[in-house]
Amino acid sequence: MAERAQQTGEGFTCGEVRGGNGFTHQLVELPGLRGVLYSRPCEGAHGGDIHYLSKCGSGLMSRVCLADVAGHGEAVSAIGRGIHDHLRRSVDVIDERKVLSRFNARLNAGSVQAMTTVVLTTYYPPRRRLTVCYAGHPVGWLYRAETSRWTMLQSEATPPTTGPVFLDIPIGLGFTPAFTRHRFRVSPGDRLLLITDGVLETTSPDDNQFDRHGIDRLLEAGGGTCQEVADRLLAALHRHADADALGHDDVTFFLGEIVEGPPGPAVWHVVKNRLLNRGR
Repeated sequence: MAERAQQTGEGFTCGEVRGGNGFTHQLVELPGLRGVLYSRPCEGAHGGDIHYLSKCGSGLMSRVCLADVAGHGEAVSAIGRGIHDHLRRSVDVIDERKVLSRFNARLNAGSVQAMTTVVLTTYYPPRRRLTVCYAGHPVGWLYRAETSRWTMLQSEATPPTTGPVFLDIPIGLGFTPAFTRHRFRVSPGDRLLLITDGVLETTSPDDNQFDRHGIDRLLEAGGGTCQEVADRLLAALHRHADADALGHDDVTFFLGEIVEGPPGPAVWHVVKNRLLNRGR
């Protein structure tokens, strides 16, 4: 295995959403967030893992969405198109809970339904605010440069005391769940790792899964650039499976680092990108 990430994540326009459910291995450049996105279907050109990246209309807010749809084929493609359209409409909606709740309602009302797990994370550089919501999806990891430690990308958020009984469950099941929003203040050099369950479920010839322990060991083993860590993760998955191709499931992950955001006051970017550029 000698895959190398391609520099295809540059040049996002304001309000743009990119992604799909096909193979990608790219270097990503978003406002205040730089890293590597990897996704490979286990069969054919397209799979059940869906990935999307977006930049808000003001050119300030970065968003990463990973989803895992149960099944393959046209149902997945239809849901993938629905996610793209919904994220495009929601590109300026700050609260991920609203984005997930509205898309869940859309799925429940549609003709194509499938259980879908989602992790949706947003970074707003002017306040160095990282937020994330999970809908039945594996919890990610957060690296703090100040302490050189990786921890779970999950805060001690207080669940709602009233309202729906179901909390943070997959969408598209016909229920109306509530979602927990996890908030973090981050600094340049901090990192986040998001995955789909295909990473965890990579299985060895003697039937042992890579699991969270495998990722923990890899992350604790050393540093390097995001690309170097991503390369080591891919190599570790292939070694664990003892295979040139990972055929057990689709495998997707995003490894990103917090970097300095767009220079200048936030209001200037709002004026420039929403008023001046639109006027031109």
